[in-house]
Amino acid sequence: MDGHGIILRSAWAVESSLAQGKLVRILPAYQQAADVWAVTTSRLSNSAKVRDCVQFLQQWLQAHA
Repeated sequence: MDGHGIILRSAWAVESSLAQGKLVRILPAYQQAADVWAVTTSRLSNSAKVRDCVQFLQQWLQAHA
């Protein structure tokens, strides 16, 4: 955007800019895998809220891959 060149970003981070025409996909066949990790302290590892949040993010990211 604004002439800043070529970037490699996740689809979910730029989907609205692509839809609005602010960005243009130039290499549609090129993809790079991205790993996402949820890191918590051992104290929070058994928290239902953290578990629910991680589960929500996992499902959302899978649905928007």
